[in-house]
Amino acid sequence: MLQGYVSHLRKALEPGRTRGEHELLVSQAPGYALHIRPEQLDANRFARLASEGRQFLDDGDPGAAAERLRAALELWRGPALADLAYEAFARPEAERLEELRLAAMEDRIDADLALGRHDALVGELREFVDVHPLRERARGQLMAALYRGGRQAEALQVYREGRAALSEQLGIEPGPGLRELERAILRQDAKLGAADPPPHPDAPRLRRRWPLVLGVAAAATAGLSFVLVRGGSTEAQPVVVRPHTVAVIDPARNKVVADIPVGHWPGPLAADQTYVYVGNIGDATYSRILPEQIKYYDTSSFSRATEMTAGGGHIWAADGGAPGHTPLGVSPGTVLDYGPGPTWTTMRVGPNLMGDEEQTTLASDGDGFSIWAGNKDSKTVRQIDMSLHTTLLTVHGIAPGGLAAVGNSSTGDTVWASDPAHNLVARIDQASRRITERIKIPGEPVRLAADERAVWVITRSTRALWRIDARTNQVVAKIPLSVIPWRVALGSGSVWVTAYQSSNHNDSTRGGTVIRIDPKTNRIAARIPLGNLGPDGILVSHGLVWVSVPPSP
Repeated sequence: MLQGYVSHLRKALEPGRTRGEHELLVSQAPGYALHIRPEQLDANRFARLASEGRQFLDDGDPGAAAERLRAALELWRGPALADLAYEAFARPEAERLEELRLAAMEDRIDADLALGRHDALVGELREFVDVHPLRERARGQLMAALYRGGRQAEALQVYREGRAALSEQLGIEPGPGLRELERAILRQDAKLGAADPPPHPDAPRLRRRWPLVLGVAAAATAGLSFVLVRGGSTEAQPVVVRPHTVAVIDPARNKVVADIPVGHWPGPLAADQTYVYVGNIGDATYSRILPEQIKYYDTSSFSRATEMTAGGGHIWAADGGAPGHTPLGVSPGTVLDYGPGPTWTTMRVGPNLMGDEEQTTLASDGDGFSIWAGNKDSKTVRQIDMSLHTTLLTVHGIAPGGLAAVGNSSTGDTVWASDPAHNLVARIDQASRRITERIKIPGEPVRLAADERAVWVITRSTRALWRIDARTNQVVAKIPLSVIPWRVALGSGSVWVTAYQSSNHNDSTRGGTVIRIDPKTNRIAARIPLGNLGPDGILVSHGLVWVSVPPSP
């Protein structure tokens, strides 16, 4: 059997060679040996090209340096040794190679800065710094690129954000190099290079995307609003994102295109073919939005639901605050079906009427047949028949902080449930009626979203988004976010996360954002700021991204 495998492997490695002519996989007592020349190993080629690029940079030839370093980085097709990421023997080498890759990227950016390509580098550097907020060299490069592009204020803001991140995560101040760069920008030191002049007001295209903040006086009544000026066009029409609204994002442009006033403290979102629904936790109502017109429709009494899904003219909601505090009297641990008419039916899924107001989480299988309800207090996940309001299946032993269901017409649902208390994500198979996998996710996993290919899980304590391969049940990526993630959704070919920066009693570090992740690269593709607010629910429906925007937490 072994000889057969070796024969097939030899044909794949050296096609066309006959027996006895193979040079890579050779017979050698007591078995076989793999003979690889240095130039045949991509890790060696990368190290050589990166070293040559660094030498050209030291010799004052940034053009040749950029060419060599790009060639080195083009050899990468993903994380090093990704298929062995969780094997102890491979981890040190994978970490070493990743550190070399990051250093080569910073070298290449230095070369491009020396060639005057600062404007083209800003977007790439922002993403780099978002993913690696503690790398001071990259942060300094972003500050330099912004300064040379005539964006001194933004450069100084990048320094302040880095100082806050270092203080919060490590309890230290920036190093002397970054501090000196800040001082050089403040005194407009000529050694930094000349800054580009500001664009003429009549220029046909805006070169910058400046976020403008409205005056503090307006914040006293309506919360601090954020104006997003649409870059790349002379029609600088601001979109104001206010609290107690649903913000609408066009995924084709990564732009906020509307904010729709709804009830007090909007939270969970759901949609069907006709409406987008938002549960208003603050005043125990829900609002309906006409998605085709991007327009508010109406508001009705409801519950203080923290979870919601919709389908077939019904709205399913969970939790809702203490008994008697909502028009429908829905308490924690309760699932509510609010049907046409209106009529409603409630079901108990948790044992504690006065427990955690967010003890229950919901997921729909998408085919209009089942609702899945997970309850932390009872440590169960239940399948509920949508029409009969009966429990079809109860799985014990998991205390979900988040739930996602992926329907399959032939084999039934696959349900993913996070368990923050035990740092794991469980895979539940409807057909076998049991938990089939328990996947470790450190950092207290909570909300998640899933499709047939992947499961995306947020951890708030470690501020990260994790990716699980749904076919292998293996963790394949961890994406640092540098802000506190709240909810996650899939759609428009991307992963979307609402997040905010904790204030730490310092208003300069507060703010909400929507983060867009490209699942092809597992990297942040865009960050859409929402000002000094704390976004909650997120939904991708009717070709748009919908975000509920309460005040800052």
